[in-house]
Amino acid sequence: MEDAVSQARNAGGLLEDMLILIEPTKLDENEIDTYQECLQLKEHLSDQLWSVTESKGVMDVQNALDGLTRAITGYEMMKDAAEGDWELVDVSIPSL
Repeated sequence: MEDAVSQARNAGGLLEDMLILIEPTKLDENEIDTYQECLQLKEHLSDQLWSVTESKGVMDVQNALDGLTRAITGYEMMKDAAEGDWELVDVSIPSL
């Protein structure tokens, strides 16, 4: 389980980093492969979550799932924007 959590963190972080560095229209095989890996890891960790008994383990798995969800959602939003389904909007809040 620890290996899957570690791999999920790495894959999710890698996909998020890739998305920061590219234009929506430039998605290619590297991003698609990493996205597919994130989907598989998310499914695996979701299936295994019920078998984790210690609270730290549950928290680690949930944090990894949260990271994967962010990365997957970011990829899907960028893909939709590239296909013209909707427009990217900067929703960051400037510092006061």
